[in-house]
Amino acid sequence: MHELLLPVERMPDGLFWSVPAPFDGEFTAEDPLALDYLGQQVGLWLFPGFTTRTSRAQYYAAVLYGLHIVQRTIETYGLAGDDETRTRLFERWERCWALATMESRRGALDRGDPDAMRGVRGAKRAWFSGEKPLPLDFELISRQSELGGLGAYLSSLRYHQLVGPGSLRVTPLAKPIVDAFWSERGQRDMGAMYEEYILEGMRPDAKTWARAIASGKLTLEGLGRRSRLTSVTEQLRSAQRERLWSALFAQARDAGTLQLAKCLIAASADGVYESELLLEGMAQGRWGVLDSEVHQRAELGLAFGRIARVLLDCFNRAYRHVQENGWNSDFSAVAAAAFAREGDDELSRLAAGLANSAQAARIDGLTFHGRGFMALVRSIGEGTPADKLQHLLRFHGQVQQTRRGAAPWLKQERGKLIMQLPGYTGYRSPADFPPLKLNTVRNLLQDLGRIA
Repeated sequence: MHELLLPVERMPDGLFWSVPAPFDGEFTAEDPLALDYLGQQVGLWLFPGFTTRTSRAQYYAAVLYGLHIVQRTIETYGLAGDDETRTRLFERWERCWALATMESRRGALDRGDPDAMRGVRGAKRAWFSGEKPLPLDFELISRQSELGGLGAYLSSLRYHQLVGPGSLRVTPLAKPIVDAFWSERGQRDMGAMYEEYILEGMRPDAKTWARAIASGKLTLEGLGRRSRLTSVTEQLRSAQRERLWSALFAQARDAGTLQLAKCLIAASADGVYESELLLEGMAQGRWGVLDSEVHQRAELGLAFGRIARVLLDCFNRAYRHVQENGWNSDFSAVAAAAFAREGDDELSRLAAGLANSAQAARIDGLTFHGRGFMALVRSIGEGTPADKLQHLLRFHGQVQQTRRGAAPWLKQERGKLIMQLPGYTGYRSPADFPPLKLNTVRNLLQDLGRIA
């Protein structure tokens, strides 16, 4: 039977509409057990000088040169030297560098390309072919301070003592990298001329930037070829690669950085790239003997990654069962589905592997999620499937509570498990072993010519 819409003689006395529940703001969340956050912390213990965003060697040089050119701009144009001014000027440099890269690639640059810088879509919108000057007042990245090159690389540069602590000034250690940004000694050195070219674009009142100056001897295209992300991989830049290798690895403050990097290099020669196999080989001494403390970090990473993958799979199977059974399922049936593939012995073994690892206390001591996660690990290996699901959902609820008091995705009520947050898609595929920053460091080593 079809409903008919009928006219009314007058407006109703009141109008009503539904309001989304408070947890609607979490509809895009894809990390129900905070494993991404926890994995980042474990990765930080493996490689304390890097973050998940510091994956390109030339970006280190570009940020250092940018901070150098900011200082030159302040001196040239008599500007204030405070951090706010420096940050604003660095954003100008980053737009200049992005336009130069686009010009060198004739605009053929998309996300995922080896030369794609942060904010590539903003640069593509601003760049156009031809000979007319390019605009400098465009938006490169909407959240520039967080997602731009400075936001991504500054903490790592400070850690490696290439930028002064609490400052935006390069240190003497960075000078050789900055001096060789455009070319090496003995090559056709146009560094000073390029710097003057950049300073024209950095002029505070400049709205556009010429594609060529000095009767065409200096071009934006040439500037881009010399400075884009893949430029450091070219044969003529072997000396610059050595400087960056020394600053980031050979002279790293943490001895484990060089040891683990050498393991990655040796593992690559053996054709081993997966994070789990890498950590397993490191823990076994397959690619060299590690210091005791570094060895413990590798063991911690391996133990965390294995139990994290299993726990996420269990949560995903619980979510799938509720999703596919009318959003309202018997709790015991969900528990059976969630833990059907993990035998008691395997789950107990993996949980004990992390709980008993020499550096497990590091996770316990994290400000967020660490204590709750380790409580889950210590309890998940025992009891019935229903007990295990209770422990898992309790931790999930704790994670959600830290997210501005958001509600759990699955709610237990009168022996049922009820869907509260539809739209999660992570359950559709098996959980992966977390990367733990190993892929990030491998990318750096590839740029530096240490890995083929």
